[in-house]
Amino acid sequence: MHTSVPRFALVALLALTTGCSTTVSGSGSGTGTVTTTTTKAQKTTPVTTPESSEPTPRPLPTIDEGAPARYCDDPFPGALGKPMLAVVVETPSGRLTCDQAAAILVDYYAERRDPTPGRPPLVIGGMTCNQVPEPALPQVVCAGEDDLVYSMWPQT
Repeated sequence: MHTSVPRFALVALLALTTGCSTTVSGSGSGTGTVTTTTTKAQKTTPVTTPESSEPTPRPLPTIDEGAPARYCDDPFPGALGKPMLAVVVETPSGRLTCDQAAAILVDYYAERRDPTPGRPPLVIGGMTCNQVPEPALPQVVCAGEDDLVYSMWPQT
């Protein structure tokens, strides 16, 4: 006794065994013969070039609390979900606004709500960010090629 497998099952099985096939075409002649052509989908692997690679975390500088800086007024949710403020240290090539600095710090705190020092730094928006080991005024420092920002608790 000969059992026949439906054509669609053969095509489906062929597609599953060849990986992700993007094109399956065939013609049935009514004789039980199916001709199929398959094309495997190519895996896309991102190419890492110096222009497109994520920057390697760099050591964070010590903040000179007396350095010229813009103290931003709008609080954002920071450590432990409590309000914090962003500070943009004035650097020769710095371009960040208070809103941009706060956005980077918000992204950091979205990853790390708890102020735990000693963890590896995170790279966020092209800047290396981390909790300072012994906080005084700055809590989290983010440093990039041209910019330097930090978060602080509101001073009352």
